[in-house]
Amino acid sequence: MLKSDCQSPDFYARMWAAIHLDGKWKGEIWNRRKNGEVYPQWLSISAVKDEAGQLQNYMAMFLDLTEYKSAASKLRLHAQVFGHASEGIMITDTALKILSVNQAFTVVTGYTEEEACGHTPALLRSGRHGRDFYDRMWESLRSTGRWQGEIWNRRKGGELYPEFLTITTLRDEHGEVTNYIGMFKDITERKQSEDKLKYLAHYDALTGLPNRTLLQEMLPDVMEGCRRKGERLGVLFIDLDRFKSVNDSLGHDAGDKVLRQMGERLKRAVRADDVVSRLGGDEFIVVLRGVQRVEEALDTARRVTELMERPFDGADNEIYMSASIGISLYPDHGKDLESLMRHADLAMYEAKSLGTGPQVFNEGISSAFLRKLRLERELRFAAERGELQLVYQPQIGLASGRLEGMESLLRWRHPELGAISPSEFIPIAEETGLIREIGGWALGEACRQLGEWDRASRAVPAIAVNLSARQFMAPDLADSIRRIVREAGCDPRQIVLEITESFGITDMEPVIAVLRELKAAGFRIAIDDFGKGYSALGYLKQLPIDILKIDKSFLAELTTDPKSEALTRAIIQMAQGMELRVIAEGVETHAQMDRLRELRCDIAQGYYIDRPMPAGELEDGYLAPTR
Repeated sequence: MLKSDCQSPDFYARMWAAIHLDGKWKGEIWNRRKNGEVYPQWLSISAVKDEAGQLQNYMAMFLDLTEYKSAASKLRLHAQVFGHASEGIMITDTALKILSVNQAFTVVTGYTEEEACGHTPALLRSGRHGRDFYDRMWESLRSTGRWQGEIWNRRKGGELYPEFLTITTLRDEHGEVTNYIGMFKDITERKQSEDKLKYLAHYDALTGLPNRTLLQEMLPDVMEGCRRKGERLGVLFIDLDRFKSVNDSLGHDAGDKVLRQMGERLKRAVRADDVVSRLGGDEFIVVLRGVQRVEEALDTARRVTELMERPFDGADNEIYMSASIGISLYPDHGKDLESLMRHADLAMYEAKSLGTGPQVFNEGISSAFLRKLRLERELRFAAERGELQLVYQPQIGLASGRLEGMESLLRWRHPELGAISPSEFIPIAEETGLIREIGGWALGEACRQLGEWDRASRAVPAIAVNLSARQFMAPDLADSIRRIVREAGCDPRQIVLEITESFGITDMEPVIAVLRELKAAGFRIAIDDFGKGYSALGYLKQLPIDILKIDKSFLAELTTDPKSEALTRAIIQMAQGMELRVIAEGVETHAQMDRLRELRCDIAQGYYIDRPMPAGELEDGYLAPTR
């Protein structure tokens, strides 16, 4: 009735054989309940005999093993989980004696179960946490039965390591604490990754110096310390002069070497508790603690200047550099980092402008200088912000009265400062080297507009584009110009490249070579502002030019001063003798037009004819469709 069919016939044969032989049998057996459920039981069967030894009955005693088997299964499962868990596990009694640890505990700490059991967790204590830390831990365990957090412990070999630890309190049915279980995970790799990210966020990757972010975090506390002590704080803003030319001519690897060496030199120039930081590019900040007098900051700046006198190692070259240094003081020139840096920055630009050594900020720095500083910074982004535009001034044939060409002129409209005169921003672009990028943009924009007019069948005889002396310092100028024109799909014969007579380059041979290369590619070359400079006429016959533009200063008195007229006539005759076309620039009156026509000048340009105008206006007034 109870048979479960879980045992084989041999099982029952052996059971009855034992009963017949020994009079008893005991063991585990699977039986079936009334409801059909199979269950395990412990069964003991004994033969009952009378005085004569004759078998009378069998007596069976059994115990249901269902709960026992379930508990045993759970214990085995728990043992496997305990042994194979990736987290380290430690079980202690209420006296904190370690009772058991798992394999992961041994892997992380280095202690075997035999070595750990009997000790308290103090075996692992790192010494990095104070008493308050452990007091808070035990307060949490008493109040909530749980604590978790990061903790530093010590391996068997003595190495400190971070772990994330969870401690749980175990209680019996009466609520009494019986054990503590600690589970932990070694977070060394995670902490290393966090530390690396923190380092990258706070230190310059190239030089290893604190960056602007760390400086902003450090300085408030430093300034507060100076305030309490009644001390000053010195801020040196250091900018390497002509660093861009190092990158351009020798490559960024050489530039990076210079920056790393600069960082090392600055650290040698200051005290151990001063701060050296790299803001980015070629700009560094030095913060001097405990400055009493401005002379102390100036002395440090002079030490930096002296360290600059030795050449830098630029891979295959020795590189000589100089630096411009501006100084501001806390609290004299500002009570926050941004004010101090801004004022030191202004003083640095004054030092760069004067070229007489480190400068201390003062309120006398002129508004013109501040404007120049702002314009320089804003000009760097003017093209990409869409603030630059070209306007075009027509050039009219004096004999024909027809459009012979136009000069493209650069304009800058700032969203806050409004229209900024070319006479103001072009010198800044020249001084900073931005003229190379801006000149490239202007040529590209002129070619784009020329292509647009060509596609609209509006005939354009020529567009003149100005080239700066600084652009000729780029070794790839000719290639760059050809590439820009080619990408725009323009004909080089429609482009006139203008250079000024007062070019500012003493060695003209490389310039002549570039101009000949451009001339061979189909471009026309014009000398602008002729008569304004004092260059040797001998170069005039060497330059591969097509057009000579008379400076407007000659036209101002053309009709009133015989000498001005004589000079203008001589220039026109000389140019025509060299088979050059002549453009008179700055024509403002009808009388000037008539006199130029009498002198057989070819082309006139100026406000009497028309002002420089946007492309759309010039198109409507001068470029009729050809079909």
